[in-house]
Amino acid sequence: MSECDRSAWDGRQWLVCRFVGICLVLAFVGVGRGADWPQFNGPNRDNISTEKGLLKSWPEGGPKLLWVKPGFGDGYSSVAISKKTIYTVGKVGTDMVVFALDLNGEVKWTATNGPAWRGGLPGTRCTPTVDGDYVYVMSGNGRVACLRAADGDEVWAVNVRDKYDGRHGTWGYSESLLIDGGRVICTPGGSKAVVLALDKMTGEEVWKTTGVDHAAGYASAVAIAHGERRIVLTMTGAALLGVDAADGSLLWHFEHVNEHGINAQTPLYHEGHVFISSGWDCGGVLIKLSADGREIEEVWRNPDLDNDFGGVLFVKDSFYGFNWITNAEGQLMCVPIKTGETVYARFTSDRKHKGAITWAGGMLYGYDEGGEVWLAHATPEKFEIVGRFNLPKGSGNHWAHPVVSGGRLYVRHGGFLHAYDVMDTVPAPAEENVTPP
Repeated sequence: MSECDRSAWDGRQWLVCRFVGICLVLAFVGVGRGADWPQFNGPNRDNISTEKGLLKSWPEGGPKLLWVKPGFGDGYSSVAISKKTIYTVGKVGTDMVVFALDLNGEVKWTATNGPAWRGGLPGTRCTPTVDGDYVYVMSGNGRVACLRAADGDEVWAVNVRDKYDGRHGTWGYSESLLIDGGRVICTPGGSKAVVLALDKMTGEEVWKTTGVDHAAGYASAVAIAHGERRIVLTMTGAALLGVDAADGSLLWHFEHVNEHGINAQTPLYHEGHVFISSGWDCGGVLIKLSADGREIEEVWRNPDLDNDFGGVLFVKDSFYGFNWITNAEGQLMCVPIKTGETVYARFTSDRKHKGAITWAGGMLYGYDEGGEVWLAHATPEKFEIVGRFNLPKGSGNHWAHPVVSGGRLYVRHGGFLHAYDVMDTVPAPAEENVTPP
């Protein structure tokens, strides 16, 4: 509109126009806000969402259910979200199937990644990793594949178990692939390539790590910047490994073994320290790295924070996560990084289930192994649940990790994916939404 045309409008018309324009802008911001969640545990693999303006409590029965969709097969995979597309995987028949959905839960395309895991606890484990125009997945049998995000067409694939004589644990490969620069990183296990980097565009080997002969664990790796060195941290079935991201050389390993080799938690890095935790009474350990990243020392050990596979978060100088009491039971714990001492350990329901957690909008979200989803205020001073509901659909174990992205809470149970509206219609004070370190 020209200035001449604008001047012809009376004051009321101009104010109405301005008001409508502002509403449209706010609506656009509300829909588009909230970072994507392009991989397991989020953009930084710390399970911390940058979402703002979310509900601080839930009504009776939980937040509004936007949709629930069936047909995603057997498995415990979570979701990745990028560019308004949701990705997950499941065992359908004998195949591992990759699904791409729109934000209404409608399938855009499907693709297969070889046979699905059919051993103990059959079904899919990994969550897809989205990097630009490509999606990367790994089957429980070790088939690593790169697909086009637009249509699911396969770009390349390699079975790292077969090619490198890899060794996995009782329940197959469970890691979600890590993209670090131009490389896709995984943990085949064994003596030939306990950790492996492939060119993300071709699948060709870039480097491989030797020096230990461990079976793969069930954790997903993370890459950190420590001083002038970039280090890949991952868990085998027997230890935490520190690998030079430049060439794959093994810098060090820290033994951490439990009864079944279930090291399933992604290591957490904070200011030169690494935290690891495993269930079955193995406990949690804080490790300090030397300035050059070549040496490590144990700082403290908490025998009670023995997280199985629901994840541990680091928020404002404290760790939060479930311990392992039995395969069914666990308590939500808070442990400050400075002391390593337990501040509290509390059951989240009368059923005493442990579960998976995530952090968004200053709140802790939980999804327990009995199928209950909850929201809580969590600080070292208090733990207070302010909403809960039972997931209505699905079958099998409740092991998928919850995800908050775009004002929605996504929770998968077996072949069903649920999407809930957790956006608050009342703007929150700015200080409520500060992202923790």
